[in-house]
Amino acid sequence: MIKLRCMAIFFLMALSCNSAYSQLKNTNKQTVPVNNNGAVKGILRDTVNNYTLKSASVSIYKAVDSTLISYQSSNNYGGFNFINLPVGVQLRLDISHLGHAFTQRKFTILSPKNSVDLGTIIIKPEDINLDEVKVTVPPITMNGDTLEFNAAAFKLDSNARVEDLLKKIPDITIWDDGTMTVNGREVKNIRVNGQTFFGGDLRIALQNIPKNALEKVQVYKTINKENPLDSTLNVNLKLKKGKDIGHFGKIGVGYGSRERYESDANINFFNPKMKLAIVGASNNINKNASSVLDLLLNSTFKGTGTNIDYQSNFRALGITRGNATGFNYDYNFRGKPDNFNQKTLSVDYFLQNKTTDNSSDIKSTTIINSDNSIINTNNTSQINKSTNQNFGLSYQWSENNKSFYIKPSFTREYGESNNNSQQRSTNALSELISANNLTNTGNFVRNNFNLNTSIKYPLDNIKAKTIFGGLNVDYKLGVIDNQTNYLSLIEFISYSTPSENKNYNRKTAKNLETIDQVIVADLPGIGIPFLQKLGISTSLSNQLKIRNDKDNSVVNDLNSATNTYENNSYLSNQLRTNNLDELAELKISKSFNRSLTNRFSKSLIISFSPKQQFRTQRSNSNKSFQNTNSNYTQFIPDASIGYSNNQYGESINRMNLSFNTMMSIPTIYQLAPLVDSSNVYSIVKGNLNLKQAISRSINFNFSHDDQKNKNTLNYGFGGRLEKIDNNIVDSLSIDNQNRRTIYFINADGFKSLSLNGNIRKVQKFKNGELQATVRTNISTAKYPSYINGVYLFYKNFNSNTTLELNFSYKTYLAINLSQSLNTYLSKQESFNSIYSGNGKTTAFASSLNLTKRFTINSNLNFNSNTTTNSKNINYTIWNASAVYRMLKGNNAEIKFSALDILHQNTSIINENIGNGFRVGSQKVLQQYFMFTLSYYPNQFGKSK
Repeated sequence: MIKLRCMAIFFLMALSCNSAYSQLKNTNKQTVPVNNNGAVKGILRDTVNNYTLKSASVSIYKAVDSTLISYQSSNNYGGFNFINLPVGVQLRLDISHLGHAFTQRKFTILSPKNSVDLGTIIIKPEDINLDEVKVTVPPITMNGDTLEFNAAAFKLDSNARVEDLLKKIPDITIWDDGTMTVNGREVKNIRVNGQTFFGGDLRIALQNIPKNALEKVQVYKTINKENPLDSTLNVNLKLKKGKDIGHFGKIGVGYGSRERYESDANINFFNPKMKLAIVGASNNINKNASSVLDLLLNSTFKGTGTNIDYQSNFRALGITRGNATGFNYDYNFRGKPDNFNQKTLSVDYFLQNKTTDNSSDIKSTTIINSDNSIINTNNTSQINKSTNQNFGLSYQWSENNKSFYIKPSFTREYGESNNNSQQRSTNALSELISANNLTNTGNFVRNNFNLNTSIKYPLDNIKAKTIFGGLNVDYKLGVIDNQTNYLSLIEFISYSTPSENKNYNRKTAKNLETIDQVIVADLPGIGIPFLQKLGISTSLSNQLKIRNDKDNSVVNDLNSATNTYENNSYLSNQLRTNNLDELAELKISKSFNRSLTNRFSKSLIISFSPKQQFRTQRSNSNKSFQNTNSNYTQFIPDASIGYSNNQYGESINRMNLSFNTMMSIPTIYQLAPLVDSSNVYSIVKGNLNLKQAISRSINFNFSHDDQKNKNTLNYGFGGRLEKIDNNIVDSLSIDNQNRRTIYFINADGFKSLSLNGNIRKVQKFKNGELQATVRTNISTAKYPSYINGVYLFYKNFNSNTTLELNFSYKTYLAINLSQSLNTYLSKQESFNSIYSGNGKTTAFASSLNLTKRFTINSNLNFNSNTTTNSKNINYTIWNASAVYRMLKGNNAEIKFSALDILHQNTSIINENIGNGFRVGSQKVLQQYFMFTLSYYPNQFGKSK
């Protein structure tokens, strides 16, 4: 039966690939290689008014079929310059500008020169007469500093979404990870008619809004006045008149083998002032959403395609049954807001309950010395149930650079847990030395209230003279009230010394109350006359953190003689801890700028921030040794150099080099914890002599953003070098029964180096696009430690590298191919031990549209794990689905999914843990099949 099932699926995939090949073959059978090294340039001039014509829309088409090739706006000197044009093909140049006659020129670029200079093109002024004007829609226009793409210039299918339109624009790339770049620069914010659209994630807007509802795509920059190098690229989707009211959403239900099920629904209403999203979901296939936004992101009209974010999470630990519902309401008090004038109210609520069933089998190896190690095998099973409620309210107001923001939120979570663990420890000779069995059942209630508020008030519009440029104040309040009750049954068995066997039957009730406050006051742009003459900017900042903790514990142990629970006077405790942390900062910066209009802009900013930090920690307890009073002070300077080189139309290079200092102090649980002897394998003891740790780091980052119209190449790299003095580390004592005592100490010698890099390349073809991404992270660290009184260093090396390719052909085919490699190496020179391992994943995902209604999706993951002295573990996860869309607008969907077809899914643990490593597996979701029915209501504009 299994063989027949696999053969059928293989046949289906082969048929799909053959269909795709046939489509590609039929479409490209007459394709002739074209030389795309041609160039054309010229200057636009209005001779009547005697000036060059800037910001005119200049577009190039193939003359034979009006295929759009490229476009741009004329520069401040009226010039245009196109490259990468086809040679030997007749082309048409279209020029449009408000108040001037529409102008066309035909030309052909000939070899071997591959270049044409059209010289000065005269554009005649034209009076605007609505009765006589001929409407032409250029693909691109400049409106002040805003770049606008006109949707009407691009012809697409009637069911196309905005994302389909953007993929047709050479300047714009939609990456597989959901990010969007325009001329190589990443878009940070996307708005619809000047407003945030259902959470602000671009996928919600791009994959739900029909192309036919869109008028323009507007691209503009916002610049941070305090840091000119920090500019943000934004996109606004301007809808057609009357299309700013409507609704969209999804209703879906599915049932499959092994009693697997899923259902999800959302409906979203909007008009110029209001947006309301209502969501709900229920499943037992590890589809977990933690917010309203999560559910909206994974139920768009476009569907998932090669994006598998909201498929069943086969890597999640355990199997989760969950239900969720919630809503989000946004109200805009201003009908036409912009970046500097906002007045909005947002209310959100989310309710989720879930049950997770998990188990694991893990083997850990700890190196004690060069001749001995301890192997610990731990088998666990867990069932956790929880219900979580989140309520939030936010209000934002901004006007003329002044702003006010406030957001209170409340979270309540309650539930219960049942955990069982059986640990067995053996020595290097595989002799059983000890065992520890634990059963833990309990319940909890967690309440959390947060308040965030921010005020920004510039003083440059005040008539009275002042040396301050403004006042910025941020305040955060966090209130926590957690209550936990649990029963622990613990059995420790010593096989070498039976007299040391121990049993515990213990009830614990804990209550933790916390009030955490943070206030930050900034005075930017301080006007100190003699520094201003030197072009030096200054600002002041002060951050004050106040935290108060109450930790109450009541512990009762069973008296086996009387069969009653009696108070444990040592572990029962009332602990009060007060922390105060103040950070005063003076920032001094100097900027150097050079620019040439429409050619380049270069900036260099040098800044130095002397900071002084004061910290106080006071603890009061029923136990005298926990009554502490500690004061810490440290000078922690920062400095940075930032450089930006913007060659307009070519590239932007950014570089930043910084030096940073941080101070961390020991907590009361490191200074003087209560020693719980029932946790035999991990007994923690404190050290009242611990000092503050000081971290000093050097950070470097470089990025290159290509600004060419298409086929952009972006890359970046960076690194961090860190050294920690008086680092708080473990001094570990392990006896011959694997009983461990942890004692905290200060130790010098911690050093770490991390490097990262990324390359993103896009190559656009006439009917397709290829994206290539390479990401790598490498880190190495040297950790000081003590094991059984021996001072030693262990060195870790970790790396993560991923290569990803994405190919799309028209609307027929999308393919994703990725290869990732994770490695680790742990070395202890004192013990002459080296342990290493790696994990490899090869992933393939495809989405094939056989017709406009029928789609086949498939994704495969080949996984391989190796580690020292262990067998290699290999497994493959293969998922596939067939989707059919119905009705006029493709609003209804039937879907068949086959998950973990090969029934090989497993969760592998393979990692280093300081002075050792651990390997194992955990319970995960496995094979099932499912039918799903979905409906996508979608209406932009009033119903007719």
